[in-house]
Amino acid sequence: MDLPPPTTPGRIATEVIDCDVHPLVPNALETLSPYIPAAWNERLRRKGAQFQGTSGVPLRFQHPNGSVPRMDARGPTGRTAGSDPHHMIADLLDGNGVDIALLNCIQAGAVSAALSGVEESIVIARAYNDYFMQQWLPLDPRFRYAPTVPVQDPQEAAKEVARVATNPQVAAISLPLLNIQMGNRWYWPIYEAAQEAGLPIFLHVTGIESLIAGTPQITAGTFDHYIDRYLAMPQLAESSVRNLVFSGTLERFPRLNFLFAEFGFLWLLPLLWRMDRVWRGLRHDVPWVQRPPSQTVRERIFLTTQPVDEPDDPRDLERMMTLIGDDVLCFSSDYPHWDNDMPGSTLRFLPPETRRKLFSSNPRRALRL
Repeated sequence: MDLPPPTTPGRIATEVIDCDVHPLVPNALETLSPYIPAAWNERLRRKGAQFQGTSGVPLRFQHPNGSVPRMDARGPTGRTAGSDPHHMIADLLDGNGVDIALLNCIQAGAVSAALSGVEESIVIARAYNDYFMQQWLPLDPRFRYAPTVPVQDPQEAAKEVARVATNPQVAAISLPLLNIQMGNRWYWPIYEAAQEAGLPIFLHVTGIESLIAGTPQITAGTFDHYIDRYLAMPQLAESSVRNLVFSGTLERFPRLNFLFAEFGFLWLLPLLWRMDRVWRGLRHDVPWVQRPPSQTVRERIFLTTQPVDEPDDPRDLERMMTLIGDDVLCFSSDYPHWDNDMPGSTLRFLPPETRRKLFSSNPRRALRL
């Protein structure tokens, strides 16, 4: 199949909304200290706290190339890729014609989910959010942000949703999962607050799933390698979509959207087929699910494109995407990670109208923009 060339290097002929961009806080304890009360700063200093997200994962699960962030995206300062907002503006936004970039800090998610205690998580999540809202968002109107909430305390998480929602550049709420299914009533206070604010729930891996007690267990048994865990991650999203549907959560919160980032998307098609078939045969088990699950999912749940699976023949991928439906997919780059998909070189075989949906109109329906 002949692929159309990019209109200009790194750019495409439509609005580009990037739904998953990863900023990083260098020297987090020191950088965030102005946003943390003095007593908590002293407590964290005495503990030697680092809360650097996934930097302490076991050796077997560390990236085989030594770094998840790209080495070539460090910028002129030489700091870890994603830690310099000015370089991100020049490299990602200006360099690739990105009109809106949704920032999602994985460090904050890992700390809020399991790397800190409940009270600590409340203080630290708020500090991360204040840091990005005060230090990053004012630098460029193209930045949007998905604040992380301290999910170990749903009531405090709901308060944080209400607090950050007043910032017009906040476009979603990042929910780091516990080892509790997404449809469980544990999350309902957070969902209620997000629905009230018109903010979707944004779900992304934190990098500590199946490694730290309290995080989701993706599969039975222990992984052997980084690549083993990486390939298993879509199972977390598949399980979560299924549970959101059959728990009745989507009916309970009818104005709340969910966006799953960095799980891929081809797994959705067989899941929809299976859910519809089982629902038809066992509707009496879940009477609150009033419509075929596939209909509800296609209206309320969105998936980002990265990482795009790449069959030998692009027509196979196009056929799968047609069957899934182009209304549920939103472009994401995953910048600046090792496997990122940049807009000028991603899904170029799709017709212009489909690309416009993925890069622009679908993200505008999914996010608060």
